[in-house]
Amino acid sequence: MGNETPDHAVRWRNIEPGDQTRVAAVIDQWWGGRAMSGRLSHVFFIHFQPTSFVVECSDELLGFLLGFVSQTMPNEAYVHFVGVHADYRRLGLGRRLYERFCTAAGLLGCDTVRSHTSPQNRLSIAFHTAQRFNIDPGDDVIDGVSVWRDFAGPGEHRVRFVKHLGPAMTVERFTPWEAFRAAL
Repeated sequence: MGNETPDHAVRWRNIEPGDQTRVAAVIDQWWGGRAMSGRLSHVFFIHFQPTSFVVECSDELLGFLLGFVSQTMPNEAYVHFVGVHADYRRLGLGRRLYERFCTAAGLLGCDTVRSHTSPQNRLSIAFHTAQRFNIDPGDDVIDGVSVWRDFAGPGEHRVRFVKHLGPAMTVERFTPWEAFRAAL
């Protein structure tokens, strides 16, 4: 048997350029019919491979996370998209994707992880707060939730999240690919 992976095994790996088509094909459905596929630039699948992950089983996409380390604030990492197939939610896949990302971010010297969602996305708000993200106090409140008005463009208000990882690993900073391998 050696290093072969059984067909039914769950496989975790970094994102690849070809995954853009796979994710774009399911993301609108995973987001309850919202048009999200247009926000999935190939750039994320090419330039952020070491800090972006896929989980799959028997070639079926179960979940993904697109994230990166900020070039402006190198101690901060940002999750742009995370999604899990509706049939596989509540199994801890989203949590584990975030844990892998936070591990990679910490190995790259980050002490903070950020993300955001729309105020209508109650599932995402509940998920992030369950993962110990705090809501970053915004400039308005919508339906009892603090938001940043026009954060993603005119009329596109967002709930911003922040999670502090603790002290960044400054003694030994890893390359992105070393951090990816360590996060697996």
